[in-house]
Amino acid sequence: MYRDINQVLENIHNHFEAVFSEKFEIEHQLRYIDFVSENYTFRVRAAFIQARIAADFEVPIRQRIDEVLKTISVEKGAVYDFSTKFVHEPLPTKYCVELVE
Repeated sequence: MYRDINQVLENIHNHFEAVFSEKFEIEHQLRYIDFVSENYTFRVRAAFIQARIAADFEVPIRQRIDEVLKTISVEKGAVYDFSTKFVHEPLPTKYCVELVE
């Protein structure tokens, strides 16, 4: 786990604002954090943030976000869930983003 989760959340917040050129509000929920702007909602689950192996710490959270965003076409008004899923590969966890609504 990261030493300062608040710094990680701030980095995520700043990155969404830079990428989408909108102001995002942070809404803390019990099991996730929503980053909400006028046009976008990104739900970031703890599993997406947590490092699973030592090598995960070498990948900046911004890069992890960018890598999963490349896998989808982001539409305004939709809610996207950033999480992980288990796969049958050497590393059993894969970071992903999925459309919620």
